[in-house]
Amino acid sequence: MNLEKFFTCALVFMMFFGGYALRAEEAAAATLEDKLLPLVTMEQAFAKALQRRTLLARFIEQETAKLKESSGEEATKISQGLVQARKAFAELTTYMDVIFGLGGTRAYEYDSVKSTIYLRVGTVTEVFARAVQARDNYAKRIAELKDIIEKEEDETRKATLQKEHDTLAQRWALVVNALYSIYQVHPKRNYQFNPADLTLYLKTNDEEIQKLQAEIEKNKKQAEEAQAAEK
Repeated sequence: MNLEKFFTCALVFMMFFGGYALRAEEAAAATLEDKLLPLVTMEQAFAKALQRRTLLARFIEQETAKLKESSGEEATKISQGLVQARKAFAELTTYMDVIFGLGGTRAYEYDSVKSTIYLRVGTVTEVFARAVQARDNYAKRIAELKDIIEKEEDETRKATLQKEHDTLAQRWALVVNALYSIYQVHPKRNYQFNPADLTLYLKTNDEEIQKLQAEIEKNKKQAEEAQAAEK
């Protein structure tokens, strides 16, 4: 299985496993937002991220084994696919560490039945809320610093403030990318969270819903074609 077919199948699996996937370039806010589209539940978001990571790890392991027995053009193709897969795996691992390890929460629990120690980072709702709060806090401080820097006349003080601004901007970008990767949450879109069923809803309209459904059907067809080609 080549990398393109692998990711096509994985993408469609994740879409049907829970929620719709929006590409970054499609994340601009809709003109009219009179509909709520179920995007993902908190449990689904975690399960999907874990599943993606498992699929990537399995793919890397399989392709690495194949590479040892390959040569020439085939080896080159496998190597290129491995570079992409390892990059995707590293990015996803980083994003999961950011979301589920944010805030340095470290609570240990012991299961006497399984004789196993667990590290508790929070409930699925707590980790999501923590990430959103961190993103918003960074954004607020960045805006404050920008205003202060513009008014600051002392160059030394200005340089210090600029350094703080740039560091926070990098952290903000990392959290934004992590939220998008795990939950499909974009800072320019509006959402509504229902604590009763732990579901995140995208505020949208009929036109965008139809567009997303058409995209899902397109990806489903591509996956079916890829699976058929493998037989």
